[in-house]
Amino acid sequence: KSKEAAAVMAAERSAARIERMGYDVGYRLCERLAQHRPLLGPGSPSPEADNTVGTPTDGANIAGGNNPIIMGGGGHNTTMDAKTQLEAVKFLCKEFWTEVFRKQIDKLQTNHRGVFVLKDLELKWLRRLPPDEESARVGAIRILAFPCGLIRGALACLGLNGAVVSCDFLADGRTMASCSFNIKVK
Repeated sequence: KSKEAAAVMAAERSAARIERMGYDVGYRLCERLAQHRPLLGPGSPSPEADNTVGTPTDGANIAGGNNPIIMGGGGHNTTMDAKTQLEAVKFLCKEFWTEVFRKQIDKLQTNHRGVFVLKDLELKWLRRLPPDEESARVGAIRILAFPCGLIRGALACLGLNGAVVSCDFLADGRTMASCSFNIKVK
């Protein structure tokens, strides 16, 4: 029984290491993606800073849009209202996910109180797993550690530090390629 417990502990350490790698990749990729978008990422002025360019009377915005969303990343502890959190998660679902998987998240659900459910009904990385085998379920959980870390890193970059992300696969008997990511913003 101790060999079994040791194997479980080794698998958990491995998954945690993979998730940390995903976090680093997600944070850095999000920095690059948010850099040239109206949704500004790390290094952006804080919401309290003056967001005008040129003279104080010309009133031009930094991002060129009417009201850009400026999010603090890089370890800043900023509190965001529900609308800004939703904009950050939408950016993750559309821009970020498309850059990584060449498709958007299929479904985004929220209760508008800091809980988001992202569903990908055809995640490429899970496509080849057999649908009804226990070993495939264990493999799916291990595979999902990296995208879970990607999401946590991207959210941290967008200023949603401390977001709790859990993942699950939605096996329907035919395929195991469906998965969901549950995000709880503190």
